Amino acid sequence: MTRIRPLTEEEAGPESRHHFAKDRAANGTVMPSTGLHAYCPPILDAVKALGPAIEQSGRVSRELRCLLNVRAASMVGCPF
Repeated sequence: MTRIRPLTEEEAGPESRHHFAKDRAANGTVMPSTGLHAYCPPILDAVKALGPAIEQSGRVSRELRCLLNVRAASMVGCPF
């Protein structure tokens, strides 16, 4: 449970809304972090660029990245 209420797509500025659409297309829903970072669009842009940058760098194997995602999810209480 977050202490800051995530913005909805309607509340977010127009410069952030494409991230909401990308989340919905990729995950079927908008990730809560997208709504939280939408309070500051430059941070939202940077956060959304981080994952692809790590993947494209080739420094972290796909298998390790999957394990890291599972570990991070378990740390915050996600059921998967």
